[in-house]
Amino acid sequence: MASRERILVVDDNLDTLELLAAILTDDGYAVEQAPNGPMALEKARASLPDLVLLDIMMPGMDGLTVCDRLRFDPRTRDVPIIFLTAKGDPDAASLASVLDAYAYIHKPFSAEELLAEVRNCLNIFGRTSRDGDREDDRA
Repeated sequence: MASRERILVVDDNLDTLELLAAILTDDGYAVEQAPNGPMALEKARASLPDLVLLDIMMPGMDGLTVCDRLRFDPRTRDVPIIFLTAKGDPDAASLASVLDAYAYIHKPFSAEELLAEVRNCLNIFGRTSRDGDREDDRA
């Protein structure tokens, strides 16, 4: 049986966190949740995810800082990141691009939009097991 892709979902809004987890779990993904930046970094380093869905606007350590720290760490630097935020600031979108985020999805979002971006990202980065076993290079 193929392994399930692991997605780390990071959002300080617990309702959004649960909604994202439900949508992704229902589609067959293994989901880890983190309600803040420091916990996201800890979870990403403990068990390398295939993808990170990351809210930008969080108290304390924001998503841009989390992204920057993930990119700086040799172990997590290649993990694709999709920003998911209500913030419509064009500067944030530019900074997300500079930090090498794969996509920038605005809240509110539809399940179909979210899943399409997730599938596309995992396929592009070769992190999908939907069409067979993927090579696990996390040794």
